[in-house]
Amino acid sequence: MNSMLRNVIEDYLTSTKELQFFLPFTELLELCGYHDIHVIHSSVEFGKDIIAKKQINGETIQFTFQLKIGDINLPRFRDQIQSQLIQALTNKLSHPNFDRALPYQVVLVTTGELLPPATIAVQEFNEFVRDNLKQKPVQTWEKTQLITDFLNKGVEPFFALHRSPQFVSKFFKLYSEIANGDLISSFDIEDYARGWLDLNWADHIERMQVYLEAYFFSKLLLDKGKHYEAALMLSALVRVLMKHKALEEYWQPIVEYLDEIILAHFEKAKSVYVPDRPFEMDFQGVFALFYHPISCLRTLELLSLHILISRNRKTEIEAFFRQIIDEQRGSYRILSDNYAISIVLVSLALLKLGESDRLRKYLNNVCVWLCDRFAEFGLAPIGSSLQEEIEQLLSEHLDGLSHHRHAGGFSASASLDMAYLLNDKSLFEGIANDFRATEAVLEFFHVITDDSLFTYDHEEIVSATDHDFALDVREDYSKTITYERKANTVTVRHKALFLIMFLLRDRYFPTFITELLN
Repeated sequence: MNSMLRNVIEDYLTSTKELQFFLPFTELLELCGYHDIHVIHSSVEFGKDIIAKKQINGETIQFTFQLKIGDINLPRFRDQIQSQLIQALTNKLSHPNFDRALPYQVVLVTTGELLPPATIAVQEFNEFVRDNLKQKPVQTWEKTQLITDFLNKGVEPFFALHRSPQFVSKFFKLYSEIANGDLISSFDIEDYARGWLDLNWADHIERMQVYLEAYFFSKLLLDKGKHYEAALMLSALVRVLMKHKALEEYWQPIVEYLDEIILAHFEKAKSVYVPDRPFEMDFQGVFALFYHPISCLRTLELLSLHILISRNRKTEIEAFFRQIIDEQRGSYRILSDNYAISIVLVSLALLKLGESDRLRKYLNNVCVWLCDRFAEFGLAPIGSSLQEEIEQLLSEHLDGLSHHRHAGGFSASASLDMAYLLNDKSLFEGIANDFRATEAVLEFFHVITDDSLFTYDHEEIVSATDHDFALDVREDYSKTITYERKANTVTVRHKALFLIMFLLRDRYFPTFITELLN
């Protein structure tokens, strides 16, 4: 077990990037006795990625950590790192909790190694630091030390704490599935990460394991080109941080990492996209016909998250987002109610972009597709597997496939709610009349309290159906939304809710979600 865990940690350190290293490293510092830890990483960090304090021999010392990824050779040290270390040593601006009066120590941390002759250059630099800057020499932490510290301080104690073969096997099962390129669904990731919610958040060992798993698995998925799954894993981390009210300090590095994932997906999608041809990415097999809408919907979800969350939006991503909606039928041909959230995210992104006309056309196309499905056997309900989604769609044409009449429509609810948010009465009434004509029954999932935000089966998540869905003279437009508005006590108002929707698939927040668009 020890060697397997050591290999996992070495794989993580070998492949990680700075944005994927901050949270696990800060938790490692906690386990090593540091306190008052803050991530400073920004364009004005003055050589300080992380600051922390520690008592050594009865004296409190102010530490600064400069984090670097990979091996450091001589040109990299001289051209990139040396100047940042000088900034860290001479500029004491960083954070209100940085105590200039305390003895000061700068540490260069690398997930790789210092390579000769960079080792000599660091020695010479430290002589300059001691003789000219009158500061303590810079300490260096390299990969070998990090592996030992992660293993001895956090990972081994965590597995010793949870002496469960099932727990350990679950970890290595997901590890092997990702490594082997197996198909992993959003529900697989949610189910795995749900265990993080039950860990003792006050225990630094447990917290470090969450950070390590989230960033390790997301990086493995990213390296495999599984951008959608990597984003889901990051969303699972956001969920547990939100639950424990620990998100704010780490939100921006997480968003930067999410942007990195989305940009990788965008570049890959653009490279295979051919106008006037069905858009497909990465999917093969007998059901290739169904991978066109999957490619469209997954890509649109990721691009929507960029539009809704990123502070550094890229116009080329927005243009590609519009292009897929305009040119690809798969953008609105959802396979099941699992993709109701696709409708919500795309609609909200179009609202944020001010694309009212494009949104009207998109919702009309969604409505036509849904009504065609409801006129037959309907779509598979939320929680269905890919096989069940495909069987439901094919069962109206092929004998022998299992199916059932599914008149409910979480997707119908989503599209109708988005029409309402557009504040277009004629559009709303037209879509509502079409759904009535096909005898669709709208399905809703109401999240009533903050505590129920994070799990599927919380007792305060109320599911309901609505046969009326009529826009009448009241302010409310359906009985279920009336109920939600009266009963809703959710106080969380944060853009991270977009990621909660993306991960959990069965909820959105029609009574207030537009508040987050600004």
